[in-house]
Amino acid sequence: MTRTLVMTSLLLALFSLSISSIEARERGQKPPSFEEMDTNGDGVLSQDELKGRLLEDFEQLDLDGNGTLSEDELPEPPQKRR
Repeated sequence: MTRTLVMTSLLLALFSLSISSIEARERGQKPPSFEEMDTNGDGVLSQDELKGRLLEDFEQLDLDGNGTLSEDELPEPPQKRR
């Protein structure tokens, strides 16, 4: 009985953590704008200005192969689920 109670409590705690992290993400965690990422203000994004998925996918996103990303080369930001 005690083991069942402990397991149930753990499962409820994990479920609550999952829900709260999803809610936090939906509460305004929007991706930065192009201007916010362009820290040196040169109108393009270099690898030094990127992180996360954009940096990982840099080679595929740099369609013209010039070593930088223009705003046109960036994918659309993910849409917020409702």
